[in-house]
Amino acid sequence: MKMVFTSEDVVYLHHLKNILQAKEIECVIKNDRLASISGEIPLGVCWPELWVVDVMHEAWAKELIAESKESSNDDDNWICKDCGEEHSSRFTDCWNCQNIKAF
Repeated sequence: MKMVFTSEDVVYLHHLKNILQAKEIECVIKNDRLASISGEIPLGVCWPELWVVDVMHEAWAKELIAESKESSNDDDNWICKDCGEEHSSRFTDCWNCQNIKAF
């Protein structure tokens, strides 16, 4: 097994895991429950990690992760029509007034 990515955001790791599994790359997430002991051990050590089971898939997995990060740029930010708040393209609801983005 080989670690290919780590992040404090376990939801994002599950997203990446889904991308890899769609390409039939077997992977697992480790340390996804260590946040409760942060402070007892260094924070970076507590972060969840995405591991590929087959070391032969390491380079391909890292390439797919990099492509995923590139495709999630913030070029399509949107501004709420009700309150004028600017939001990342990743969000569909306004955090300020809970208005839903018009597509």
